[in-house]
Amino acid sequence: MKNEDRLKFNQRVVRDLKIRSSAGMVFYPLLAALVIFSNDFYQRHTAFCLSFGISLSVICLLRLIHLFLSKWMDTSHQALNTVIFFVSVGITGLIWGACFAFLMLQDGEHETKMLMTICTAGLSAGGIVAFIPNLRLAIFYNFAMLAPAIALMSIRQINLPLAIAFLMFSIYMVFMTNRGNGEYWQALENEQLLIQKSEELTILSQIDGLTGLYNRRHFDERLDQEWKKTNRIQMPPIVIICDIDYFKKINDQHGHQAGDEFLKLTASLLKTVFKRDTDLVARFGGEEFIVLITDITPQKAFELAETLRQRMADMLMPHKGTNVSTTLSIGIAASTGRKSSESRDALIARADKALYQAKKEGRNRTIMASQSRASAQTDTSG
Repeated sequence: MKNEDRLKFNQRVVRDLKIRSSAGMVFYPLLAALVIFSNDFYQRHTAFCLSFGISLSVICLLRLIHLFLSKWMDTSHQALNTVIFFVSVGITGLIWGACFAFLMLQDGEHETKMLMTICTAGLSAGGIVAFIPNLRLAIFYNFAMLAPAIALMSIRQINLPLAIAFLMFSIYMVFMTNRGNGEYWQALENEQLLIQKSEELTILSQIDGLTGLYNRRHFDERLDQEWKKTNRIQMPPIVIICDIDYFKKINDQHGHQAGDEFLKLTASLLKTVFKRDTDLVARFGGEEFIVLITDITPQKAFELAETLRQRMADMLMPHKGTNVSTTLSIGIAASTGRKSSESRDALIARADKALYQAKKEGRNRTIMASQSRASAQTDTSG
């Protein structure tokens, strides 16, 4: 995955890191207490045990508080939250690693050393798994836990075989971290790809394959959404249904391929007239198209429909040396307002009835269902 792509997922990665490492904030103090109170170690090294227990408990408590507070901070503090998280993890590892190194230098204390070694190996391996999403953090945590003990044991010549074993274990953890990090990012990339493909499929399921307009299913969904807003808006939704006049003649005279091209051209014309972001143009079926418009007066909707009808009448499609042309019949229905008991299906039915009236009265005309015939229909010659 490219660096710029990784930056897009930074917030997701930090969230994963916090979730994966949250359990450790409870186990650190518990394991520290187990080591401190084993074999009366606390009585022989009281100052060390107090420093170890208090410092580790405080940093874990601060991490828990930050984890809780970061959920309520806005995204503008994302960078600061990330820095605090990374620094707190580093301090946790350094506290444990320093105390582990100190304990390994003590004479005797074989039982406590063995217990501390087992706990350190487990926390180091578990922490690396938790921090795999960020390779640098995981490697730093690994060295913070083990490097102090390895260095001091090597310098003091104390139990060199164990120091070498720690070193080999640390190197092995780095290799495993690198592999796990690659697998994590590959999984994340695949997840994002699946989301993207799902979104593309969703869009494709809403699109009419021939015209590129929305299909009837998506139109119904959008109308349902707008219908639910009817009681909260001043201008309820308006539905416009358009039907290509004499479309069968185009198919019969010029072939179905010409008919398909004419449907595409009509769809393009619709989108040039109803071009607001809130306008929804869909193929209703066959040679019928439907438009959903909001935040507009019925008069303005009628004017737009007339513009569409006039442009359609003027439109010519060259085809095999001839020009193919025809007209549109249009029916419009506006919702009757906030207190109306009308259903959205009834709104479509009124628009369809107005379209039928336009067809019946000679085609190439616009009729609004909610207006009188004298004021709502426009006749043209041709």
